[in-house]
Amino acid sequence: MSAARHTLPLVQKLLPLLDGNIAMTVGALIAGHPAAPPVDLQPVERGLAQVQLSHIELTERVSEQGSTLKRVGDQLEQVREATDRNTLEQQELSEHLRSVGKRVVIFAVTGLLLLALSLGINVYLLVQMQHIAR
Repeated sequence: MSAARHTLPLVQKLLPLLDGNIAMTVGALIAGHPAAPPVDLQPVERGLAQVQLSHIELTERVSEQGSTLKRVGDQLEQVREATDRNTLEQQELSEHLRSVGKRVVIFAVTGLLLLALSLGINVYLLVQMQHIAR
């Protein structure tokens, strides 16, 4: 593979010979390959290091937010449970209130009936006493 990589530029320069452009091809072969200038990778490495640090910070933040969301979820679950308990207690109290209300109504109606009966008996006795006194 390495040999093919080294011969590929040579083959690229020889192909124009088949077109009949011999002078240009020979000039390109004589000129050779220009040397590539050295590449300074320091800025790229620094940027990569900064990206890695940012990634670590973001990972920590995401982890913190995950634990915060879990705590909030737990608190919401507790609030939901408390709300459900309160709802059940309110329903029980409402049922007790209705029951007490019915008993009060029955007591009041019974009291009114007894009062009416007492008034009726008093009126009857008053009428009977007037007949006797005459």
